[in-house]
Amino acid sequence: MDRPHGPRKRSRHDRPPERRGSGRSDGPGGHLKVVPVAGGFFELVHPPCVEDLRLDYEEALEIWEVSGPEEARDALRYVLAGCSANLWVHLALGRIALHESKDLPLARGHLGYVVELVERALPRGFDGLLPEDRPGNRPYHDAADELGTCLERLKLMAEAKAVRERSRHLRGRGAP
Repeated sequence: MDRPHGPRKRSRHDRPPERRGSGRSDGPGGHLKVVPVAGGFFELVHPPCVEDLRLDYEEALEIWEVSGPEEARDALRYVLAGCSANLWVHLALGRIALHESKDLPLARGHLGYVVELVERALPRGFDGLLPEDRPGNRPYHDAADELGTCLERLKLMAEAKAVRERSRHLRGRGAP
C-alpha cells in the first residue's frame, strides 16, 4: 500500500525504465527526450546516466526504508551528482523535503525541476499524451502531483492549479 509520504512499497514505476535512448548525449548527465509509442501517445526517454546509476538509486531507496530520510538524502545527492537530469532522484528528494523535513522551498525546487525538464523536452506545440502508465512518464506525473501539494501549502493556489491541469492534460484527462 502506498503511503502519502516517506518510503513506500516499491513498484515497477519506482525504477527507471530500461534504456531505450540513442547513446550518450552531450551535456552533464545527458538530456531527456520524448518519443512516440503509438497513436498520439509518447514516452519520456531518460539519459543513459539514469540507467548507469540505477543500482545507486535503488540503494538510496533502501537506505530510506531502513535508516530514514537523512541518510537517504545523502545517497540520493550522490546519484544526482552523477546524473543531474534523473527525474526519479529529484522526485525522491522533493518528497523528502515536502513530507519529512517540511522544507517547502526545497521541495518546490526539486519537484519543479522535474516538471521543467519535461517541459523542455517536449517539442513546441506538443499535442500528444504522456500516459502515466508508461514507466518513463511516471516520475513526471508523480512530481506534478506533489508539486501541486507543495504549492498549495505555500498558498500559491493558481500555480498549483496550473501544474495539476497541465499534468491532467498530458495524461489525457480533462479537469476532474
